[in-house]
Amino acid sequence: MTGQPAIRRGEVCLVAYTFPHEQTAKERPVLILQTDLDNANDRYPLVLAAPITTQKTERIYEQDVFLPAGEANLKQDSKVMLGLTQPFPKAHLGMRLGRISNGRMRLVEIKLLRLFGFVSPQPHS
Repeated sequence: MTGQPAIRRGEVCLVAYTFPHEQTAKERPVLILQTDLDNANDRYPLVLAAPITTQKTERIYEQDVFLPAGEANLKQDSKVMLGLTQPFPKAHLGMRLGRISNGRMRLVEIKLLRLFGFVSPQPHS
């Protein structure tokens, strides 16, 4: 990603990624979760991101965020799997597809707070 502006929180980028149940890496979209300040730090080579899938979008778990087709220029309905958040080398990030809406990013933030235990989950009615 040398020569390009720093990646930004809320952007969707492509990266070679292997889901835990698969054997081979494939270029897939990920949602950038890390702060813009850390993303711009050339001395820190990693970025925290969550993979995005088009599979089983009818099942949205507490740690998932639904992205309708068109959001961040994604071609199909998708979901961000926050439970698989992990570091990726910045140098491995490929094409930037787009950016999710501020409202959708706020939902991501709320779900991350719950996922990492910074807030108590709301009881189901």
